[in-house]
Amino acid sequence: MKIAVTSTGPSLDDNVEARFGRCPYFLIIDTETMQYEAIENPNIALGGGAGIQSAQLMSEKGVTTVLTGNCGPNAFNVFGQAGIQVIIGVSGVVRNAIEQFKAGAFSSASGPSVASHFGMNAAPAGPTPTEQPPTGSLGQGSAMALGMGGGRGMGRGIGGGRGMGKGMGRGGGMGRGMGRGGGMGRGMGMGTPMGVPSTGSPADFPQGVGAEMNPEQELFALKQQAELLEKQKQQLNRRITQLESGRKAVAVVDSGKCAGCGICADVCPAGAIEVNEQAVVNDEACTGCAVCVSECPNEAIILAQKKISK
Repeated sequence: MKIAVTSTGPSLDDNVEARFGRCPYFLIIDTETMQYEAIENPNIALGGGAGIQSAQLMSEKGVTTVLTGNCGPNAFNVFGQAGIQVIIGVSGVVRNAIEQFKAGAFSSASGPSVASHFGMNAAPAGPTPTEQPPTGSLGQGSAMALGMGGGRGMGRGIGGGRGMGKGMGRGGGMGRGMGRGGGMGRGMGMGTPMGVPSTGSPADFPQGVGAEMNPEQELFALKQQAELLEKQKQQLNRRITQLESGRKAVAVVDSGKCAGCGICADVCPAGAIEVNEQAVVNDEACTGCAVCVSECPNEAIILAQKKISK
């Protein structure tokens, strides 16, 4: 049996993490052999939808059970759709928790244990998409405009680009990215389109923009570039997993809760949602990003696994 345990570190001797969506590590464990894979959580710093994306990751890994301290409603819904058992209230050393599970000491959760966005304020310190860039000429110089903000978003990108907010980014500058209205922030210089691998190597990236970029500004810009490349990698790996499994996560609308407000259509970066009295999702266009799930005021949208044609 393959199970997943949220962990504070990459080994079986670390402790079980109380947060699901924002845990530092997921340990994917074969309970028969005790062999495991440690996955550093790529969603820990997301401004919203961390639980949904993490639950989707567990589904893609083929786990049957998740052991954690707490689980929010959005992730719990994804687990329900995927047929994954959730066990909450787990604590202590991971290795001991697994033995307790094998001994039948735990029972499945009947519902979420915490509200949405639990643990958001406890995310690790350090540069995140919500951090403001240093002041100075960087906005015109290296302007990646990774832009996680503006409107409903999560901060501002370098160079005035606006990113994963309502409309998924309207920025200024050059180089189009992913999403409605011009993509994940548009900028000049180091901007790399989302979903398209960079053709350059790290050595090809600029070591500064003119004489005006100081080391602090260059460091910030390079970290933003690295984050952008990591997101590209995640998207590519997710697509590979989808094609190999023949299934993918898509948004599903609960007609009993949908009020037809249109917010989901506004925030969808793929333009996969139309509203005709109620929201309708184009399964082929939907990327399973879960932005609509986190933005829906009526909690009328969940992610579900559906078969896709290879």
